Amino acid sequence: MNDNNSNNNSTSSIDSAILYSAMSASFFATSLLALQSDFLSRKFLSPLKLYAKRRQDQIYKLDKAISESIQRIRYHVNEGHHIDSSVERQVMDLVLEREEIHKLVKDMMIACSTSSKSRRSVSSAATSAKESAVEGSSTSPPLIVGISKDLTMAKDQYYIHLAFALSERGHHGTQDSAGPTTSSSSNTTHVQYGRRVQIPLLTFCETLATEFESTLTSTAMCFIADASSSLSSRVFSALFQKCSSCLEIPLVQEPAWMTTVALLLRRKEITEKQAEKILYSLCRMQVLKLEWEQRIGSRHKTVVFVLPGQGCTAVLLPLLQKIFPCERHVFAYDGCVDSVKRGTAMGRWNKKRGVEDPASLVPFYGMERNVSAVVPLAPMMKKLPQLPDLLAKLSKDMASVVEAWMSSVDAMIELKENEKKNMYTPFVCRMEFLLKGENVEEDNRVLMLEERGRLALCNVLQYITGSRSRALDDATLDAAQSVLMDLRREWRKEVAGFVEMSQSTRTEIEDCVFLHKMILIGDKTLPDTVIPKVEWSLKAAKKLTSCACCFPGEEGEGDDEDGSQADDKEDNEVMVDEFAVSTVKSTASRNTTYVDGKSKFAFDPSVFTGMK
Repeated sequence: MNDNNSNNNSTSSIDSAILYSAMSASFFATSLLALQSDFLSRKFLSPLKLYAKRRQDQIYKLDKAISESIQRIRYHVNEGHHIDSSVERQVMDLVLEREEIHKLVKDMMIACSTSSKSRRSVSSAATSAKESAVEGSSTSPPLIVGISKDLTMAKDQYYIHLAFALSERGHHGTQDSAGPTTSSSSNTTHVQYGRRVQIPLLTFCETLATEFESTLTSTAMCFIADASSSLSSRVFSALFQKCSSCLEIPLVQEPAWMTTVALLLRRKEITEKQAEKILYSLCRMQVLKLEWEQRIGSRHKTVVFVLPGQGCTAVLLPLLQKIFPCERHVFAYDGCVDSVKRGTAMGRWNKKRGVEDPASLVPFYGMERNVSAVVPLAPMMKKLPQLPDLLAKLSKDMASVVEAWMSSVDAMIELKENEKKNMYTPFVCRMEFLLKGENVEEDNRVLMLEERGRLALCNVLQYITGSRSRALDDATLDAAQSVLMDLRREWRKEVAGFVEMSQSTRTEIEDCVFLHKMILIGDKTLPDTVIPKVEWSLKAAKKLTSCACCFPGEEGEGDDEDGSQADDKEDNEVMVDEFAVSTVKSTASRNTTYVDGKSKFAFDPSVFTGMK
């Protein structure tokens, strides 16, 4: 009997221990899940630990999006079939030796050169035969599938995956390099891919860059950088796609491979020099592909690259300016508060409806906007050590968008600070001028919103197309204006659907931005923002040199790109009210013994003997 009681007691003790362990494990799991909640993390974690945790989540989100983009492109290449990677590897050509890579690049360049010559002399039967032979080859410029490691071969080497089309020639023949791939598009034809190639990334890009450095091109490039949570990407992409028959300017729209290169550079898995080679060679190859497809119009001879969202701008923009200093650059921006509303709305759409937000849609080769617009690749904590304390007051999504927007604007400001050295003279485009705004007075008359929007549209199109000295025809402007009006209506509906932001939240966002000191808050503009007018300039006539809470100082007058004075007195009056960024120089420091030549004589005649 005693033995039975002791056995029962021991059994009961074991059961209690098991129950206690199970309860402890359950409590631990619940606590862990609770800490995963950003709301509770803000309560229990210090700002620095919260910042680090959010950063891990951001990088995980970006890695996942890059992987999904590669799968999406593979799905397109495989004609809508999901093929196991082990099966796909069997049809993949591994081009590993330097001699093989050199031959592949040479064959591609020769094929494109032969094609170009044949189009100029189509009367020769021999040339036509040669063109037919080239057209059926696998040496035309390929589609970039993605950049990744192959752990079955080398753990520390990155490879670029390419797909060569079997047939891709003809004006507006494909949408691989630009534009959506909807079957309803009149400019879309079915593309079949044949050869798949896997090549060491650095060796291929170095070889390709060497070839391009000795090859001239008559096609200009225009790079559009964003600081508006992809609003500018949507607007300019729609303009050039829907006005393709008038403008004939193809798009390379937010390519995922650019995001991958930016991430590799931030992780220090490639050097800055290597990143420059990769960007230079692959951008030129994209242009070559569009030339091969005969999709570049003869009038403007321009290809527009819409960079991945504002989170990547701080990494990509300085490199692209360094590589292509003589090409055209557009920096398009919106206010931080509106950008936060837009960026967080994309995430809420996905969570609530389980489908993609139309605002976040990109071509099959593009990076998802609800990632590229909200994940900052270049954190601002090193420049602004106090930023984590302020970001901790915001939700995870809002804090992410705020930092992404600030990093993009910071990159632009830093380039402008050294513009004489780096030659960065972009078209600084304020999206409000295109899409909304109050009535402004100019030449003693009221310039209505529609007219100002038309002027702003005309200005930016003149810059992108390189047609400032030869005006765009009325038909092109009317078509673009019609598209812009549709976009404006869509934009107003979108804004009406945003969740209303409390004044306290707006203040917290403004506190983060104002911490930068070089960015003014409120309804202001960035330096050298192009004011819509007939005689526009890339350079502002007067720059403010004080922060938002001080009386505006002034700096010397700038010169425009022609070497003349940038703007007239009328522009000065506008810019004094709307200028956005100070160079944070103390006006008091100017009160020295040196003579200010702008307000006095460069020398004082009275100091000479006999003149007093």
